Amino acid sequence: MSEQPNAVLTTDHFPPLRALDFQPVDPAYRHQLRVGLWPVLLLTLPLIWVQWQLGLPPALVVSVGVGLPLLLFILLAVIWVPRRYRYTGYVVREQDLHLRTGALWRRTTSVTYSRIQHLEVSQGPLERWLGIARLLVYTAGGSSHDLAIPGLARDRADQLRQHLLHHLDQRQAAPTEDDGANSA
Repeated sequence: MSEQPNAVLTTDHFPPLRALDFQPVDPAYRHQLRVGLWPVLLLTLPLIWVQWQLGLPPALVVSVGVGLPLLLFILLAVIWVPRRYRYTGYVVREQDLHLRTGALWRRTTSVTYSRIQHLEVSQGPLERWLGIARLLVYTAGGSSHDLAIPGLARDRADQLRQHLLHHLDQRQAAPTEDDGANSA
């Protein structure tokens, strides 16, 4: 029987991703997350209207219609935002890039450099005002970005983009063994 070309690997030798030194995002990202919570307060309008239509006493309308959304906003701002910020981070390694996000549901996304098609630094109005940006990584076969690192200082986003582009240029310039075999 011939050797198996695609050997089965045991996971005992794989380093856990949580052991990697994830770089934190810019502290201004916390402000972006808090501003993103403001739509929660817009819940007050339909709640007040429904309660008013039901003929509830004005004190109850105000306490439930304003109090519940305000309580939800405060809980999210005090508990969810710091957890989301603290867990968001990225790692740049020799062959791949990793992003970790989440507050309740955690996700780690990894992209190898060989899959990267192009990179984009993006800023919305709030991000421009806070001096932060997102690095969007587009990979082969994808119709939109497959990885977006939020909350990077604008300079850091540009540096990271340039580093990845430089690495991609070096990979394309280096001849592979297959190229040498085909030209011989």
